[in-house]
Amino acid sequence: MVAATRVVSRGSGSHSAVEPGSGAPVTDMITAADEARPVRWPWIAATVLAVVALGSGAYAAVRDGGEGEAAVPQAAPASSGSAGAAAGRVEEAQSARVGADGAFIVSVVGLRCGLRTVGPAELRQSAKGEFCLVNVAIENAGREPRLLDGSAQRAVDTHGRAYAIDDRAAAFLNERVPSLLDEIPAATTVRGVLPFEVPAGTRLSALMVHESAQSPGARIPLN
Repeated sequence: MVAATRVVSRGSGSHSAVEPGSGAPVTDMITAADEARPVRWPWIAATVLAVVALGSGAYAAVRDGGEGEAAVPQAAPASSGSAGAAAGRVEEAQSARVGADGAFIVSVVGLRCGLRTVGPAELRQSAKGEFCLVNVAIENAGREPRLLDGSAQRAVDTHGRAYAIDDRAAAFLNERVPSLLDEIPAATTVRGVLPFEVPAGTRLSALMVHESAQSPGARIPLN
């Protein structure tokens, strides 16, 4: 297998890293232009660049045997000649469920489970079980921009098991501007999707939201 290499220059030096999950060596050199870009969840940057390079603005979520229809937010209806997109198990909250931790106020406005894949046709991300997508509106009630720590958020099922956000799926589902992947300006609310990969048939009972990995967090019921 040929290792993917990403080379950019920071001053006169460079450094090597390892691509997460692949073991492939990556030479990482950063330009001044890169440093000027908005801060994003660090572990999704490569996936976002790949999506932009493909010029794909329409994303689909697919479940085996499903009929074609519009799926997740930012998703376009599947074309008649392609695999269809299914709604999965939709559990819309009758009213927004809200929790707050630190400067973030999080409202859960929808939940959809049973999705087998997400992403554009060229870069479909498949689940070993299924994806559950939690639609949220997150308000930064603080006085300065803040970055949501995606790695600190958890979904909890009815048996008490916790699941982390799937970072690649998050990149596909949060490309609208403003995005949950970017710093959220003060006194601003941003809508987006928190995707979780779970075993097939899992029922989620709560979303645990955290301003950071060190904050106490807040539990938001999902049922």
